[in-house]
Amino acid sequence: MTNTQEHDDMQSDEKPKKVIVITDADSVVLHKKLRMGQLVCNSCYIALLVVFTLNYFINDNVKLATWLVSLFPLLIFIPGLLKPKHRTYSWMCFVLLMYFLIIIPLLMSSWHWSYWVMTILVSTLFIAAMMTSRWLQYWNYYLSTKTQNS
Repeated sequence: MTNTQEHDDMQSDEKPKKVIVITDADSVVLHKKLRMGQLVCNSCYIALLVVFTLNYFINDNVKLATWLVSLFPLLIFIPGLLKPKHRTYSWMCFVLLMYFLIIIPLLMSSWHWSYWVMTILVSTLFIAAMMTSRWLQYWNYYLSTKTQNS
């Protein structure tokens, strides 16, 4: 078998690429979902920063270094949240997994109210960031197809 023949055989075995069509009616719903997702993300993000800060000021056993280490990974995402990019939300999901792995053992060892609030906020922020990333990708695709067609 020649090299070109192998290449032709591989192309015939590949699945055809799925073309995504977003209509103007779909874009209205998509934009509403995107705005709601960004609102939930921003609200949970700010609330999580506030809870970490309150936990630092209320508890005497939380050190300044612990507070800074808990805030720093989240503060990195501020520029990406101000100018929304889907990769910011995707990377935030990866960082939130780290928070989830740290907070759950703390919650199971001591049922303190702040750990419950952190768990709920991290879980909500993870789901909202994951969905917002997807909706933002679709929205950017829709905008790019609108400019190409115009």
